[in-house]
Amino acid sequence: MYCRNATTGETIWTYTIDDPYVENLQHNTWRFRPAFFADGKAYFENTEHNPYDPQHRGTPFLCLDLETGERVFEIPYRGSEWSSTPIIGDSIISMYNEYDQRIYAMGKGPSATTVSIMTDVVTDGDNVLVKGMVTDISLGTEQYALRARFPHGVPAVADDNMSEWMLYVYNQFERPADAMGVDVVVEVLDPNGNYYEVGTTTSDATGNFVLGFTPPVPGLYTVIATFAGSKSYYASSAETYLKVNEAAAETPPPTPTPAPMTDTYVLGLGVGAIVAIGLVLILMLRRL
Repeated sequence: MYCRNATTGETIWTYTIDDPYVENLQHNTWRFRPAFFADGKAYFENTEHNPYDPQHRGTPFLCLDLETGERVFEIPYRGSEWSSTPIIGDSIISMYNEYDQRIYAMGKGPSATTVSIMTDVVTDGDNVLVKGMVTDISLGTEQYALRARFPHGVPAVADDNMSEWMLYVYNQFERPADAMGVDVVVEVLDPNGNYYEVGTTTSDATGNFVLGFTPPVPGLYTVIATFAGSKSYYASSAETYLKVNEAAAETPPPTPTPAPMTDTYVLGLGVGAIVAIGLVLILMLRRL
């Protein structure tokens, strides 16, 4: 693929489309054509003139940066000379994929965030554990097959993992081993009306996140977890509540009660008697 200056003919950049399996019987290059241009990016589809079964594996639908020629993303996709070309509208790409005979819509999707506190009534000075989940709630996740595979929801993952993750979710590819979640900010509205951040954490590949903090003062807190969104998902947030009770005042140890004088006399008498008995025994032993 070549990008040239239309005035001078100078080649600005080139891009080689790899054929990982070398299964094309006629030649060693793919058939490609531009599908559309949008937002400074060029989108290219693979096409075929005569269908083969089984079809060649690994043909991509490509998105390239127009200025640099760098790849933005690619997905396994096979177009056709006899079907429609991918189109874009309202930032949603619509395309028919000959690999599985399905129509796909690709674009930024909605997310959902949940939050809860393990123990929502604590004592002043206790540490609080905040936990929750960030999930992808795009329309495609409502399919029965996906709800059965992901009973707690499809986890939202980082943009860098998106291509591999979508193939895993929708196209039966292997689960990416390095998938990461998304950043979540935990904030509180404290009993004095102050609003501030207590920490940032990252969800894992299951969508779950956790963060601990120690509330500074007693009272009722509102705890808010926010996913700010990404290139792949729109933002979402959730809130819960926390009650921090005042710690009980420490009770000073009891003051020892002094012994009565009579006890002192009796104790003195007892000691004196023991000493006297000891002297008598010593004298008797000497006489013997």
